[in-house]
Amino acid sequence: MADPVSYRLRPALGARMIGMACVWLGLAVVLEVVRRAVPVLDVLAVQFLEWFLVAIFAVLAGWGAWIVFGRRPRLVLDDEGFLNHTNRLRDSVRAAAWRDVSDVRRRDTLTGTVLVLELADGRQSVITSRLLDVAVPELEEQIRERLNAAHGYRPL
Repeated sequence: MADPVSYRLRPALGARMIGMACVWLGLAVVLEVVRRAVPVLDVLAVQFLEWFLVAIFAVLAGWGAWIVFGRRPRLVLDDEGFLNHTNRLRDSVRAAAWRDVSDVRRRDTLTGTVLVLELADGRQSVITSRLLDVAVPELEEQIRERLNAAHGYRPL
């Protein structure tokens, strides 16, 4: 049938993380300049704060680089089913076969549009589309085509 499709995280998310990391590094540099200019601030607590800011920079920069350069897909759609790693909700199903999916709904939330795959047993899988490098209508079309094919529905 159709080839498997996989979607990665948006590279813009990684760029934002790296930009935020640079802000934290800038704060550490400004604090170092102020510490050297004002002798009263040359204390161990301020040095600890600088190292803390640098550690935050390192974590955010590494996370951003992982998002930009990581090749691991966060959503995989194939003929058999799906594998969803776009959210961390405890009650969201990570993987299921298309035969177990009963409905697909688009839901607008405060953080953006999500696609909800309703399973026949009442559970659901939430796909956070704003994180993926694909437009919502295209993703919804891909999911509906695979769901219809799995249930044997054909266009008239």
